[in-house]
Amino acid sequence: MSANLKDMNKIQFFKAQLKEIRNSLLAHHERLAVAESVTAGLLQFACAQMESAMDVYGGGMTAYTLEEKIHLLDVDVEEAQKCDCVSPLIAEQMAVRIATLFHTEWGIATTGYATIVPESKGKLYAFFSIAYQEQIVHTEKVELEANTGAEEAQRVYVIRALRAFNLALKNQRRSDISL
Repeated sequence: MSANLKDMNKIQFFKAQLKEIRNSLLAHHERLAVAESVTAGLLQFACAQMESAMDVYGGGMTAYTLEEKIHLLDVDVEEAQKCDCVSPLIAEQMAVRIATLFHTEWGIATTGYATIVPESKGKLYAFFSIAYQEQIVHTEKVELEANTGAEEAQRVYVIRALRAFNLALKNQRRSDISL
């Protein structure tokens, strides 16, 4: 398969997934907000690509530094300092806080490393977390090969987060039915 055809298949998958997410949020009159660090606005960009995005996407924030995450997203200061703002707990706090700030039912947050830096100890990884009504429903660590480029790492993190979000939406719908 040629490189262009592979890229087209990725784009089509991405669009189909965003459409599913949008349809699920619309059907339940719910909205989403996003807090990012490692993905540097790419997740916000993806959410904004949904048809009628303003009906389901409240907005987002990119907070790169420890100070901004503490100040704007109210993450735990001690945890942030201990882990360079890269931990499951930080992602969870960011996800809950962004949903609160934007008055949405759902929040997604990403934090991690898109390049190898001394703080990452030679590894390339990120955490993302998904909150629903101020409760964490999913947190995941994504590990990549150390030679993965920054742009590819960010793209993979976004795809994995959106895939998990789509699954979380489906799981929530199942649990709503069984109540």
